[in-house]
Amino acid sequence: MNDKRLRWIMSHRPGAVESVMERSFGGSKTPYDWLARSVSSSAKKVLVVHCGSGGMVEHLKQEGRFIVGLDWSESSIEEARRRGRNVLVQADANYLPFHSESFDAVVSDFGLGVNENRQLLLLEAARVLRPGGMFAALAPSLRPMNLDDARRVARLARQLRVTPHLPGDTEFRAVPLLTMAGLQKVEDARARFYFDVRNRDDAELLIGGLRPTEDVERARQAVNYLAERVKEHTVRLPLPMRRLLAIK
Repeated sequence: MNDKRLRWIMSHRPGAVESVMERSFGGSKTPYDWLARSVSSSAKKVLVVHCGSGGMVEHLKQEGRFIVGLDWSESSIEEARRRGRNVLVQADANYLPFHSESFDAVVSDFGLGVNENRQLLLLEAARVLRPGGMFAALAPSLRPMNLDDARRVARLARQLRVTPHLPGDTEFRAVPLLTMAGLQKVEDARARFYFDVRNRDDAELLIGGLRPTEDVERARQAVNYLAERVKEHTVRLPLPMRRLLAIK
C-alpha cells in the first residue's frame, strides 16, 4: 500500500463511511434503508444533521419532500455537492440555524455517536421539530453478534488494537437524553449488517470507513491481514447498528 493510499485511509476521506454503509447489508437492506423506513411518507420537510457526504439525504428522497443536509465539515459538504446533493448547509448541529418547529423530521445516521454533546444536539433537534415530529438516528452498536461474528471481530481487533465498528460511541444511555430534550422514545432497536471483503480494495475501503486507529502501522497490518485472508475465502465482517426513534 503506497503512502498516498494510506493517508486516504487514515484521514477518513469524505465519503468513506458512506461507501461502507452502502456496501453493508442485512438481508437486502443497508443501514440507510433501515433508517429511511422509519421516516413517514407524510414528512415533507426533513433535516439531516451530521449528513457527511449525504448518503442519508439520498435515501430519504421522495416526490414532494424537501430535504436539508447539514454538516460542520466543509470537505464533507463539498463531497455531498459533488455527489449531487444540493440543499446543504455548513453549520454546527448543536446550534441549528433554523426557526423553531421548522421540520417534520430530524434524521441523523451518525450524529448521536460522534457528537461530543449529545444533549445539546437533541435539544436543538427537538426545538426545530414541529409538535408530533419524528427524531430518527443510527449509532454503531456492539450487538447483536453471534459467536462466529465475535471471533471475526476479535481477530481484526487484534490487528487494529481497537474494536472495529463504524465511527461513534456505542451503547450510551439514550432514554434519559431524549427525555431531557422533550422527546419521547418510540423505539430502541438493533440490527446486524455485514460488509463482505473480497479483495484488497475492499479491505482498504473497510478500514477507511471504520473508526480510526491512531497507529498507522496498525491500519496497514489490518489491511494486509484481510488481504491475505480473502485469498482463501470472503471475509464477512459484522457491523451491528442501533436505531433510535422518538417523537416530540
